[in-house]
Amino acid sequence: MPKRSEKRDTAKAAYIALKSEGKSVNLRELAEQQGVTYQLLRNWKAADKWDDAVPKQKKKRGGQPGNQNSAGHKNAAGSHDGAPPGNKNAEKDGAYSAVFFDMLTDKELEVAQAAPTGSRDALIQEMQLLKVREHRIMEKIAVYEAEPEDTLHLSSVLDMREPAGRGDKKQDGARQQMGMYTKDSAFNRVMKLQEALYKVQGRIAAITNSLRAMEEADRRIELERQRLDIMRMRATGAVPVGGPDDDTGAELDPLAESEDRI
Repeated sequence: MPKRSEKRDTAKAAYIALKSEGKSVNLRELAEQQGVTYQLLRNWKAADKWDDAVPKQKKKRGGQPGNQNSAGHKNAAGSHDGAPPGNKNAEKDGAYSAVFFDMLTDKELEVAQAAPTGSRDALIQEMQLLKVREHRIMEKIAVYEAEPEDTLHLSSVLDMREPAGRGDKKQDGARQQMGMYTKDSAFNRVMKLQEALYKVQGRIAAITNSLRAMEEADRRIELERQRLDIMRMRATGAVPVGGPDDDTGAELDPLAESEDRI
C-alpha cells in the first residue's frame, strides 16, 4: 500500500483552519501552496470530507463579530449617533420615497410652489396634462399602425452564463455568455397603447364630469344669492309689489321671476 502523503493532511489542516476563521478558501491557491495539482486537491477534499471536519459556528442575532454595517449609527459600538435626518440608505428608487420640504432642491421647491391648491385649478391642470399624454399616445399608435405587419421591436434582454466544465479554465465560474431577446410586434404594441389610451380618456371623462358639477353648483349658488337679495329687498320695502307695469296693473315680482329661472 502506498504511503499516505503528508501534504494531504497538511492541506486538510490548512483548509479547516481558514474555514474555522470564517474565511473563504481558494482551492487553486491552496493547491499551489502545497505543491500539488488542483484536481488532486479536490479529490482529497471529497474523499476526506474536509467540510464535515470544520467546526460549526452558531450565529448570534444581529451583526456578527467584526461587522461594520452599523458603524457610526445609533446603538453601534462606541457610537451614540444615529443615521442623519433624511437618510436614504435603504431607498431603491424615488417612486416611494418620503418628501420633506426642508430637503427639497430649488427646482423641486419651485415645482411644489407652482402646483395649484384649489380644486378647480388642480383638475384643470390635470386635464391639460392628460390631453398632452392622450395626444402623444395617439401619435405613437399612428406610427406603429403605419409599419409593415412583420415589423418587430426589441422588448427585453436577458443575459445568461453557461457553467464551465472542470479543468478547462483557470478559475471556477462561467465559460460563455449568452443572451435571450424578446421582441414585440407592432400590433401588440398598438394593443398596449390602446389600453393606456382608454385609461387616460376615462380619467379625462371623470374630470370633465367633476368640472361640470362644479359649474352647476356655482350657478345654483348664484341663483340662491339672488333669491336672498330679493327677499331682503322685499322685507325692507325697497322693492314694491304690484304696480302699473303689468297688464294686470301689478308690478313684476323679482322674486317670482328668479324662482321661474331656477
